Amino acid sequence: MYDPYGDRQQRRAQRRYAREMRRFYRYQNPMRGLAGGLFLTALIIGFALSPVWGSKGFLLPLFIGLAFVSLFGSFSTMSRNGIYSGLYGFIWLLGLGLCFVIGFWPWILLPVAVTMTLGVLFRPILSGLGFLTAASMQPSGQQQPYPQQGQPGNQPYQQPEQQQELPPMEQS
Repeated sequence: MYDPYGDRQQRRAQRRYAREMRRFYRYQNPMRGLAGGLFLTALIIGFALSPVWGSKGFLLPLFIGLAFVSLFGSFSTMSRNGIYSGLYGFIWLLGLGLCFVIGFWPWILLPVAVTMTLGVLFRPILSGLGFLTAASMQPSGQQQPYPQQGQPGNQPYQQPEQQQELPPMEQS
């Protein structure tokens, strides 16, 4: 017999398991550590180049480092929308670095144009990032358990049995 409460409990258990797995893998992503290390490296290079090139020697490596930190940080989300959003930060930080180095602020229109192009290419970019799924977050040795066919929540829907038809009434 079909039990709607059992089906609800099974869905809740699956959601709880997925939530636990997201929390577990959130802290085991090496891309986040790479982004932090890249930022510190860019900051050190900026401080090292500032006596040689002045303020441009500090700002250029800083903005380039921040752009790549934004890109690696967005890749660490393992989400297509997260990566797409990180592209905006990457482009704008590179554009700001370019404007500081050149010193000619109308070049800010370059990241504006690239951002507009990204907005137009929203769907093709996301479909190109289709390889990022929830399965890519699973380690190769583990697999999420699949429900067994005999469990009560996975029974196909069956029509309730109809009452037997009565014989037609005799006409007199």
